[in-house]
This record gives sequence, C-alpha cells and structure tokens, in this order.
Amino acid sequence: MSRFQALTNAVLDLELDNLRRHLGLRTNQKADLLRELTALATWVIRQAAEGRAVIARGEDDVRELDHPVFERIRRRHEQGAASPEHLELDDNETRRLVEILDRGFAPPPALVECLRRLADPKRKAPDLTWSDTSA
Repeated sequence: MSRFQALTNAVLDLELDNLRRHLGLRTNQKADLLRELTALATWVIRQAAEGRAVIARGEDDVRELDHPVFERIRRRHEQGAASPEHLELDDNETRRLVEILDRGFAPPPALVECLRRLADPKRKAPDLTWSDTSA
C-alpha cells in the first residue's frame, strides 16, 4: 500500500480537521478522510468534465458551484486537449501498428472469455469497499 504525505500549513490543517469532523471521522483516520475527499472531488470534477453544473439547493436559494478548476476543465475540453484516452501516432508509428495488426491475433480462450464478460453491456462494476485499518 502506498503512503501519502503532504506538507500543510495551519489554515489547511484547520480545514482538513473541520472536514474530518463533519464526515464523522476520528483523528487517526487520515487515510479515510483522503479517500472520502478523493471520491467527492472525483465525482464533482467528472460532472464538470461532462459539461454538467453542480448545484446546491438551500431553503431559500440555489447556487451553482463555481471554482477556477471548472474553467480549466472547460477550456481544455473546448481546445480539444489530448486526454489519456487520446493517442496520436506519427507516420512511422502508424505503419508499425499496421504491420503488427496485419499479423493477426489469436488470444487464448480464457482471455477471450474475460474480454467478453468485460464487454457485456449488462455488466456492473463491483462496488469498492475499503478495509478498516483502524482496528
């Protein structure tokens, strides 16, 4: 398991401590806090990347979540920035790929079955669970 260590200042420490308390975590649950914050941030950023607005509704008002990161995400999307899913090949790389693909591919039956299961539109990814490290 990898370890994460960050240099923080007093203001960030206070904010993290407040968030920890709001999430009902103990002081020794820093990894759990990081997992929770990462899950929340990932969801919010994914919504922004897909062009959705994240809106908070209160008793008397409705506000859209606004942050400079959302503007950067929108700008990258508008500029067509290369994403991890995007691959550009030069002419030599394209010719080499054609050569490789022309050779054919005969995967073993176990791999074919595994890929078939992954491609099944009814497949639902398993729920992730985190083991309790505080015990």
